[in-house]
Amino acid sequence: MTNNNNRMISVEEAKSRAFSSFSILGSEQIAVSNAFGRVLAEDIYSRVNQPPVAVSSMDGYAVRAIDVRTVPRKLKLIGESSAGSSFGSSLSGGQTVRIFTGAALPRGADSIVIQENTIKHSGTVTILTSAKKGDYVRPKGLDFRKGKKLITAGQKLNYRHLSLIAAMNVPWVSVVRKPRIAILATGSELVMPGEINNENQIVSSNSIGLATFVTACGGEALNLGIAEDKPESILKLVSQIDTTDLLVTIGGASVGEYDLVRPVLIKKGLKIKFNKVAMRPGKPLIFGTIDKLPMFGLPGNPVSAGVTA
Repeated sequence: MTNNNNRMISVEEAKSRAFSSFSILGSEQIAVSNAFGRVLAEDIYSRVNQPPVAVSSMDGYAVRAIDVRTVPRKLKLIGESSAGSSFGSSLSGGQTVRIFTGAALPRGADSIVIQENTIKHSGTVTILTSAKKGDYVRPKGLDFRKGKKLITAGQKLNYRHLSLIAAMNVPWVSVVRKPRIAILATGSELVMPGEINNENQIVSSNSIGLATFVTACGGEALNLGIAEDKPESILKLVSQIDTTDLLVTIGGASVGEYDLVRPVLIKKGLKIKFNKVAMRPGKPLIFGTIDKLPMFGLPGNPVSAGVTA
């Protein structure tokens, strides 16, 4: 530990030193239904046109605009087109097809007359208003077209993103892997909730709160348990950190006789980047690396631990 790393530094400098020690997480493929709150790792392109064909935006009648230039005009009703069940033939002059919202526009038709502007008879329909090409028609690809990039990597996916991704016919997405955070509480006086047997014991509330915070921020918390104020106890639990991305210890971060986190982890290869930050509460905050593994040593005081977390 150099003198530079032993001096008190600002919060901003502490953030800068810490961030420079982290590596980029890898990615994984997951089902779009499980992707809420995850960070997108790759751009997403649509696999389909939406709508896939020209469709009606209203209930009414599909017509050729040229047939209803002069109104009223009586047209022969030859069928209907509904969502999921399109009219199978073509529309010719003097004909119309009953159509519903979201249904495919029949071949030969180029506009819709809404039902309020018609009178239906037996086998015919009287059109009361003229129409222009494209009236009440949603063209193919109006919402988005096949091959178009619609969501950019780096975004945290919300329910709107997921609805859009599903509409693009994309079942799987590449997301940033969740960071795995190992949490180790230290202190011979600590016990888990419900285990207090005498007045010398206190609950390890910090580790519970921190694990919840990690989960809320999108990480995976690994609770290593509670280490006694003994070097061998700390080393035994720290040995479980091989598959984690960050180690966070709580307590033992100062320089008291029973503050063993720093000396024990230095023997394990800890290189300290800073150990004092100009903030209160939270001044005795350790950060360093063990090999390439980043490590934070938080104070044991609940308020200080909460602020530094």
